[in-house]
Amino acid sequence: MPCVHRFARGFPAGLVAALAMLVAATAVAAEAVEAVDAVDAGHDTPAIQQSGRAEHGTDTWRVTWPAVAWRAAFSGTSVAVVTQDTAGYQVEIDRREMAPIQPSQAEQTSWYRGLGSGAHLIEIVRKNVTPGHAGLFLGFRLDAPDGRWLKPPAPPLRQIEFISDSQSTGYGDLSSGGDCADDQVAALSDASQSFPVLTARRLHADWQLNAMNGIGVVRNWHGIWKDSNYASYYPRTLLNDPASRYHSVDWRPQVVVIGLGANDFSTPLAADEAWTPAQLQSEFRRSYRSLIADVRRRYGRRALIVALRPSLDENQANQEVARIVQQLRSQGDRQLYFLQFPPLQRTGCMTHPNIADHRLMSTVLAQFIEQHARLPSASLPGDRHRFDQQ
Repeated sequence: MPCVHRFARGFPAGLVAALAMLVAATAVAAEAVEAVDAVDAGHDTPAIQQSGRAEHGTDTWRVTWPAVAWRAAFSGTSVAVVTQDTAGYQVEIDRREMAPIQPSQAEQTSWYRGLGSGAHLIEIVRKNVTPGHAGLFLGFRLDAPDGRWLKPPAPPLRQIEFISDSQSTGYGDLSSGGDCADDQVAALSDASQSFPVLTARRLHADWQLNAMNGIGVVRNWHGIWKDSNYASYYPRTLLNDPASRYHSVDWRPQVVVIGLGANDFSTPLAADEAWTPAQLQSEFRRSYRSLIADVRRRYGRRALIVALRPSLDENQANQEVARIVQQLRSQGDRQLYFLQFPPLQRTGCMTHPNIADHRLMSTVLAQFIEQHARLPSASLPGDRHRFDQQ
């Protein structure tokens, strides 16, 4: 039998990405966080921390991946975020949710005023993936003369990477029913509330959500994007730029979660596709094993790799991935596991997980990681959440 940690069934098939998202929310007043290190970091230039992959130029970040986040510490009663992005952003100040930033093709400055005096931390999280074009984050702004940038807490020592499809991007997670028109999906999707981001926050960890809607290990959903698959995009900083190769000496996660495979087998092969069913099966096995081997080369033997059951539905990938995990474990990779989630409501668009589902998945996954991963202590310096608890 495969080494399976059964929490019932897994994930639905991923679908094609929607470009922009807009989620209505109500702004709430922020409270001062006095435990932020109140060291003057300079009046004009904030010390900005980033989670996820983005290309950083002079005061500008270009971004295509979902759930990329930026944060900065400051004192003062107001702060602004400058963006030019067809994806919206979740905004939190001192861990309190603020009004979201709306998608916009033009440059816009979103101000948050009326904050209490003292030190604050602002964090913004990009809500979706845009594989065809990059959005822009143009930095934070303060009002003079009371505004001043502060030195933020050090980045977390814990790091988690997610390699996945629409099961992880928050695709349609705000929907209360599975039927969504194409032009509704954007406004009903929010990667900031997906189980990868919730899990990382629960574990006080930094994250990368390297996920695309509709992507497969070998074959994408309905055979779209021919001659490309997840391996085509994974090395990139920007999905729309093949020359943008991601590299960071500071990124070495202790945990990697893989949620791929559903799209490879979820739809019948068309006559113009490159494989027979037997060839697709053989290539899937080879490519999935190659993906795990690549993760091992990048992050070492001690990293925990969690291979998620690819689909909630009956899908050939479920058996294929479970068998691969069993084989690799029998060959000595004891830090590799196969994980299934509990039954889910799946009222997100096209039967994807909804917000409640993502919260449940986050709880299960975080508990599993705590039981099996070799994580640095969350109480050590470098935990960006520690000032919330003091």
